[in-house]
Amino acid sequence: MVQQAVAEVTPQPATLLIVEDDPDIASVLRDIFTMTGYKLRSASSGADALRILEDEQVDLIVLDVMLPDMSGYEVCEKIRATASDNLPVVMLTALTQPDNITNGFQAGADDYVKKPFMPEELLLRVSHLLERHSRVRAAEHSAEILRNTLTLTQRQLEASEGATQTEVTLRREFLHNVTTHMQALSGIVDAVVRKLPPGPEREVVQQLKGRVRGAALVYEISEALQSDPVEIGQVISTIASALKSMYRPWRRVQLNVSGTPTELSVTLASPLAMIVNELITNCFKHAFPDNRFGAINVSYGVVGSAFEVRVVDDGAGFGPEQPSAGMGRQTILQLVQGLGGTATWRSDGKGTAVTVCVPLAA
Repeated sequence: MVQQAVAEVTPQPATLLIVEDDPDIASVLRDIFTMTGYKLRSASSGADALRILEDEQVDLIVLDVMLPDMSGYEVCEKIRATASDNLPVVMLTALTQPDNITNGFQAGADDYVKKPFMPEELLLRVSHLLERHSRVRAAEHSAEILRNTLTLTQRQLEASEGATQTEVTLRREFLHNVTTHMQALSGIVDAVVRKLPPGPEREVVQQLKGRVRGAALVYEISEALQSDPVEIGQVISTIASALKSMYRPWRRVQLNVSGTPTELSVTLASPLAMIVNELITNCFKHAFPDNRFGAINVSYGVVGSAFEVRVVDDGAGFGPEQPSAGMGRQTILQLVQGLGGTATWRSDGKGTAVTVCVPLAA
């Protein structure tokens, strides 16, 4: 039944934006990508490309470095400042000195293809970047579902303090049944992915897999938060394991969780679950650019009269001019301040350490 449903899904062809001022090269690129089935938009200058991005949705950009109005490096920096961090950019240029390639990656490019290029190589690089982009978007969608559901769970907990024991029991049984079925469905989708050969159908099922796993995690967390007190270590390990699975392109990043078994009130455990989800998600999304290897270490435990969570990565870090980049920071600060706690970010440019400390009395 799953295979039949998947077969009926027809993926939409990706839309590429070609930014190239040489008419001959632009024509060759259009021929190559059109014959492969991609949709195309074209621009002959950096300003034209930025205008197109303001009005239209594209899936990948093929960007020449030498443009008439501004360099491709400048265009790439502007794209990174206004568009999604995950929008793939392939730089295409005859400038092949090491400094030129380094400048491209520093500007935010995902790949660098030298002119003259082999069509097969260019198509392969574009295909790999689109596949990675698709998986990251699916993971982000799952993480967003998790954040929204955890927020809803917190509000429901606050509103249901006067619920009868019968209502609590029925709700717990319902969540357990749904969790069991979602886990079974996740296993079925896993089996389908393993059997499918590489291609559009496999990509569709990969996206479906990430969303099913994200939904399953929501119910796992909700079920864990129905008891009071909550064993917070189990909740943290569940979130970490699920996020590791969602961000499959990031298998080069190790994720380690350590701590002592600790029971917390459900009203404290629920916002802490949201905080941990934000911290680990931010590490996967932002700490390891340019296919870096590394590790994320999550530790937790009681320190005096407070509960402390510490998330440390050995990724890119941030400098004084970009303090923690603000990515997810505001959400975390609001949650921590609501619990009367503190959150600190520290980085030496070679990694980031975030420490969250909330009073147990919260």
